[in-house]
Amino acid sequence: MNRMKLGIFWDHVIEMLENNHLPHDFHMRAKWVNASQFYMLLVEPLDIANYYRDGKSHYMQNGRERRYNIFDRWWKERRGTEKVNNNRSTLASLTQDTCFWARVEEAKECLDKVRSERDGGKLDFLWRNINAFERYAAELVESKQVSKDVLAQNSSYVLWVEELN
Repeated sequence: MNRMKLGIFWDHVIEMLENNHLPHDFHMRAKWVNASQFYMLLVEPLDIANYYRDGKSHYMQNGRERRYNIFDRWWKERRGTEKVNNNRSTLASLTQDTCFWARVEEAKECLDKVRSERDGGKLDFLWRNINAFERYAAELVESKQVSKDVLAQNSSYVLWVEELN
């Protein structure tokens, strides 16, 4: 199966749930919540790469498929009922924030805009966004919730950090 067929499958599952063709607690069942999360971890970074490859920007606002927001909600609802241990001794095999690469692209865009912006208010806004992402990314790296690809030489994230410093 490819990512397009999987997307159609999941859109159909969501449509069936919304049309009451599935049990009312379907979105709370571990099998489906975990399957949707695994799908997101594998496929959303590919969708993000494809989105930015086409020269688009602001994936989070304009390009993210509705299914991913629904899966995020399912995951948060399910995890709210469980005790979670996020302590890791090694880097994750897949970056746990499926939108991490979109956040990197947005941070790169902010850094590019800082160079040309003259308006103090806009500069302040851009620097706040850059600093917020820098803290967020450092937290993910420290808690080992990123894959080794994030820290690889010449990754978009590593290049962004070097450019920032």
